[in-house]
This record gives sequence, C-alpha cells and structure tokens, in this order.
Amino acid sequence: MNMNYINRLSIICSLGLIFSCSGEKDNSETPTSPRIKNFSKLSAPSSNQEIVMGEPVNFEITSSQQVDSILLSFETEQKVFTETQFTWTPIRIKTGRQKVKISVYSGEDSETHYARLIVLSDVSPTTMTYEVIGEYPHDEEAFIQGLFFLGDTLVESTGQEGTSRISKINLQSGEVYKTTSLADNYFGEGSTVWKDQIYYLTWQDNIGFIYNLNLEETGQFNYTYEGWGMTTMGDTLIISDGKEVLHLLDPRDMSEISRLEVYDHEGLVNKLNELEYFNGKIYANIWQQEIIISIDPATGKVLEIIDFNGLRDNFDSNVAEVLNGIAYKQNTDQIFVTGKNWPKLFEVKFKLNN
Repeated sequence: MNMNYINRLSIICSLGLIFSCSGEKDNSETPTSPRIKNFSKLSAPSSNQEIVMGEPVNFEITSSQQVDSILLSFETEQKVFTETQFTWTPIRIKTGRQKVKISVYSGEDSETHYARLIVLSDVSPTTMTYEVIGEYPHDEEAFIQGLFFLGDTLVESTGQEGTSRISKINLQSGEVYKTTSLADNYFGEGSTVWKDQIYYLTWQDNIGFIYNLNLEETGQFNYTYEGWGMTTMGDTLIISDGKEVLHLLDPRDMSEISRLEVYDHEGLVNKLNELEYFNGKIYANIWQQEIIISIDPATGKVLEIIDFNGLRDNFDSNVAEVLNGIAYKQNTDQIFVTGKNWPKLFEVKFKLNN
C-alpha cells in the first residue's frame, strides 16, 4: 500500500477525532439558563387597570410561602400591610399612567412587583361657552403657534418652514413693530416668557431658542419630544407635545421636573396644543377642534371645556384655519383668542353653557 496514502488517511482520521471530540465537548458544556422562581404574584389589580381618582384600589398577592408583610410605596407615601388582600386609597395621585411599587417579604426572601394603573378624573368637566367682548385686527398671514403678553405688548410666535418668527405686536392696530425670524429649516411652535427671557419651541427639531426681551437670541436648549405649546406657571415652564402629556421644566437649566398626563372622567385627552396659565389653571387649545380646556395643574384632570364653535362667524376668510392661540393680559384681567391665519383677534369672556 502506498505510504503517502496511509499517512494522509491517518491525518484525516486524527482530524476527524479532534473535530468529533470538540463537538461532543461543546454540547456537553452548553450552560442552561437559570430560571428565577418567584414565590409571589400580584394578582390584582390587573395591568393598566382603570381606577377613578379618590376611590380605593383592591390589591391581592398570591404566594407559595408565608407572607410576613407587604410594603406599598407610591411617591412619598409608604404603607405596610400584613394581609395578602388589602385596599389602598391614595393620599395624593395624579391622572394618567401611575406605577405603584409592592414589596413582598417572607422570612429572608423578598420580591418586588409594580401595579400599573390608569387614573381617571373624579369629575366631569364643566361645559362652558364664550362671549365676545371686543375685536382687534390680526395678520392673516400669521400661522400662529404661541401667544402671550409682555405688559401691554402682544407677543406671538408663528410656524411653517421659511416663515417662522416671533414678533411684538400693537394690540390696538395689529402692527408688527419688532420681529425675529428662525432659519428657514425650522418650523416654529409655541412660546412664553419667564422673567427677562423669552422661549420659542420648534416642532420636530428638538431645539428651542432663548431671547432677551428685545428678541435677540441669547441661547438654545434641547428636548426629546415634539414641541407644540408653551406657557409659564410661576417658576416652571410647561410644554405640550401634541399628546396628553405636559412636560414641566425648570427654566434655570431646562431640566424636566415632572410630567402631567391630562385625563377627564372617560380617558386621556390628547392633541394638547397652545397653552396659557392664569387664575390657577392651565388652558390648552385642542388641535383641530374649536374648544379650549382648563386643566388642574396639581392633578392633570380636565376641569372645564370651553366651546368656541361659532366664533368664525365674526369674519370672512378663505385662508383661516383652526382655532389656536390664547393669551391672558394680567394687568387688565383680559382673555384673548385667535386662530391660524385669522384676520381677527378676539377678547372673550368665559361663561357657563346654559
């Protein structure tokens, strides 16, 4: 027999044994993933269960071990229970999605669960209407996004790429006497003032601009959501993002302090747009609807719905779009509303719907 052939055959067999052994070794040493066995389970409430603010919530823990105690933690509130079935009525809670921490203790063992709740308002909003007190001229080319007063001066921010600007306006004449434009690639949105700084959002660029009271840019800031409306509540800035969420920011560093989720007695209220804060309430235009709602800033629940249907009957326009823009003139206690490309600005008074 040819010795070269024998040598080659020997080498092939040796390699085969190596690979065969290697394969067997890999299979034998494949680790199995350890399973974490829980001794307890949160049986109630169900995930994302709807509850009404102020009403008790029923909890149930099932456990394969003797439960010594259960610690419920929610924000600053903590409460201990010794029974696996118990009820809890929150001392303070906001509307929207809330998460309650449940810690179960058994001997030296402990486990943590989270109850996810959706909290509805405990009141039905009051339905209201309006009375027109006065009419003022308004630039029909202004795609209005933000509206507020600096003393007697009306300030408005507008949208659309290429035409976004923030302007100072004479209320009586509608004359624009000071304006600053955004770069053409930005779509401007809501605006507000805090102390001696004016803030101006953009829609989807996640960037806002800061100006002094002469509308000269002094800085920028960033956020991670869409920018829609903006207002000031004391030392807090409030931003809407087109959903049901209001973001509360510290104007000193633009960090997010907290959030409000806006709900009524039936569910979430989204498409929150232009904002204004006065008389202890947050007022919000609802995008593409002829209504403004008022919101409790402590809880997020909707308090009032102001119906502005019929306001458009006070002017003729081929370009006017949706109601958007609400401003409160603090030194005279006046309320003003307008809309995108509206030729008029209206002073209004809210009143109960008879």
